[in-house]
Amino acid sequence: MTTIPVEPIAAEVFAPFGRLFEMRQSASPDASKDVSVVRTDGPDWTDAYTHDPLVATNASLGMTHSGGTPFEVIQMERHPNTQEALFCAQGSIVLVVAPAGAGARPDASGVRAFSISPGTVAVMNPGVWHDACRGLHGPTSYYWMATVRTGTEWQEVVGGPVSVAAETAT
Repeated sequence: MTTIPVEPIAAEVFAPFGRLFEMRQSASPDASKDVSVVRTDGPDWTDAYTHDPLVATNASLGMTHSGGTPFEVIQMERHPNTQEALFCAQGSIVLVVAPAGAGARPDASGVRAFSISPGTVAVMNPGVWHDACRGLHGPTSYYWMATVRTGTEWQEVVGGPVSVAAETAT
């Protein structure tokens, strides 16, 4: 069985799978320069919203309740016709992905695990293989947006299962 660490998510390492939106004002000095997020503030409040729609299709909003790390990935799903956006409801979550491609099943050799903190939104490209997210520090809930009933498929991981470690990579 392959064991992989959880990596902190960052735009450059997540780029093959999708894009990120940093909604927190204080996330980094570069957050205020990101034109894909519009920021406003007032007395005792700050606001951030995406300049363009979050996903390219009309989407449903869903909420998933899940366990935490460590866990095993036996199957993954993909949505060939829609993006999927993921964002925390409580604590940090772990998103496990594998590259999109022509293959009929995800391959364990390409599986990666990323931690997403509250305030960061990850939008996966169509066709990216992924598992249900889990809580980084225990059971949690998270929100997702995607067009539903568009040919979602679950397949076993070739060379799997993949074990996702509880601690994050440094």
